[in-house]
Amino acid sequence: MEYREGRCPKCNETMQIPIGREKIICMFCGQEFSLTESKQSDEAAYKTELARFRENADSVFADFEKTLKGFQRNEYENSFERYLQVQNGNLKAIRQMMRLTQDQEKAEDEIAEAVLASARKIMDERGGKLNRQSMQMSLNMYMVTFVLPAVLSIEEEKYSDLAQLICKKWAETFKNSNIQAAGYNTLKSGFRRKLCYITTAVCEGLRKPENCRELVLLEQYRDGYLASSAEGRELVRQYYDMAPTIVKRIERKEEHEQIYRALYETYISPCVQLIEEQRNEECREKYQEMVEMLRAEYM
Repeated sequence: MEYREGRCPKCNETMQIPIGREKIICMFCGQEFSLTESKQSDEAAYKTELARFRENADSVFADFEKTLKGFQRNEYENSFERYLQVQNGNLKAIRQMMRLTQDQEKAEDEIAEAVLASARKIMDERGGKLNRQSMQMSLNMYMVTFVLPAVLSIEEEKYSDLAQLICKKWAETFKNSNIQAAGYNTLKSGFRRKLCYITTAVCEGLRKPENCRELVLLEQYRDGYLASSAEGRELVRQYYDMAPTIVKRIERKEEHEQIYRALYETYISPCVQLIEEQRNEECREKYQEMVEMLRAEYM
């Protein structure tokens, strides 16, 4: 016999209900109820949870700019744990909605729409004409590093479809924002890699400060756009071990400052411009072009 999870309309306890049986006796309170009563009870509870989630959905992005401003890879674990604590109510509502409904696709759509509505509200209220691109990049990064991993933390395999739907709707809503969902452990592992190793060496070689605009933007791009896709994470993995060797060999050359200047003008500066224009995939191609050139020249 097959079962589904449901609730007793008499005592509100969760139980396994045999599929195809009209009358059930609750194992908790001993009262008899019908499948119709159980379904009506679940539908009412679902609507209550959905209303609660919609009401609190703005908190999904609470303090996102402040969080990202002080975001460091070595602090990601603690930052993410704090985010889970703050979002406990929202995550519980999502879990309850998915449990209460038999129409999983409808529930996923309504949850995704609530998240998108909050993001659109932020862009409309705070984006502005000049600040919109920067705001969009920050929201993209926050989605990838906090919101989507939090959704997947409920149960990654079961909630993968929901996370993917949110990404799909996000791309349809915000131009050039093709984010992808990844779990916390995947992202944490990716942060151990230094995609910006060469960029750091270039900026240091040109005597730029460690928090210069170029490094900040490229680090956000790495930890946001690239970390959000399997292809991007693979790119990081492929040449992580190669980059330190390239830098060491450049440093040994007398003309290393000229080399760094050429790299900056030919690759780093154009990459930064592409990021600012939200042309993320073109930036990835440009950066990879630089790495392949350096591989051929110095490896």
